[in-house]
This record gives sequence, C-alpha cells and structure tokens, in this order.
Amino acid sequence: MFVECFRQGGALAAAGEGRVPHFRPFLYGIVRNVARRFEGRPAPAAGPPPDVPADEATQSRLFDRAWAEAVMAEAAARHRQRAAVAGPDAVRRVDLLRLRFEDGLPVRAISELWGVPAADVHHWYAQARREFRAALLEVVAFHLPGSPAEVEEEAAGLLRALA
Repeated sequence: MFVECFRQGGALAAAGEGRVPHFRPFLYGIVRNVARRFEGRPAPAAGPPPDVPADEATQSRLFDRAWAEAVMAEAAARHRQRAAVAGPDAVRRVDLLRLRFEDGLPVRAISELWGVPAADVHHWYAQARREFRAALLEVVAFHLPGSPAEVEEEAAGLLRALA
C-alpha cells in the first residue's frame, strides 16, 4: 500500500492541494483498491469514490474504529507528555483518567483509593478531561488541518466510532 502512495504518479501525487477533502476516506480508498488488485479484482475507475456497498460496511466501521483508536492513543501520549512537564498534579490527573476509563473505576471509588474527598476528585476529573480534549484536538488538527469547527467535528466522529 505504501508503494502505491509514494511511487511516481501514485496516490499522493493525485492528492494535490484541495483535491482530497478528507484524508481518511482517501486512505480507505487506496487500501481498498490495493486489496482488490492483490485479490485479482480490478480497481474502480478514477473519479469520485463510489458508494461503499453494504457488504463492506463492516470493514469501513473497522477501519474507522482502528483510526479512532490510533488517534486516541496518540492523544493520550501527548496528554502524558504534557503532564510530565506540568508536574505531579497533572500526572495524577492523567492517572485519574486511566483509572476511570481503563480500569472502569467510578469517581467515588477513586476518591476512596486516594483517600481524598469525592468533590476534589470530581474537580480533577473535569480538569483532566479538558486537558485530554486539548491534546486530542491538537492531534486531530495535525492529521486533518482545517477550521476549528472541522477539527471539532472530526474529534466528535472519532468518539462516535469508539462507541
């Protein structure tokens, strides 16, 4: 697939400025066409991508979910990096999100585990979510340069893909 992207006159050459409105569907089309060639099926004619037949919907959802997971992992790494620079309170907020989302602990259980009032943990939780959201929007903007509204829309779509 990477050869198709980077060869002379390949897919990236066709993706000139303004010709590819959204990268994910463009990449999905490349992957689909390379897979068809590998399977001995012809790729569709050039032009706008065809509607994805119903039997490929699951593959599209899997692709969207894998993309969303990769972006979220990148955002989590960025969040951890920022926290390491910001200090121990920020690192603790990152740990709070890990306990909440990876371990599935409710805020009340985390407050008991840490021996602090639940109101404090709720406050830190809200702050940690804002910090993660900022990291996520930064990562999304890197992968999909666009207006703030477009970046917000893409981030919301990533969250829906994970639901």
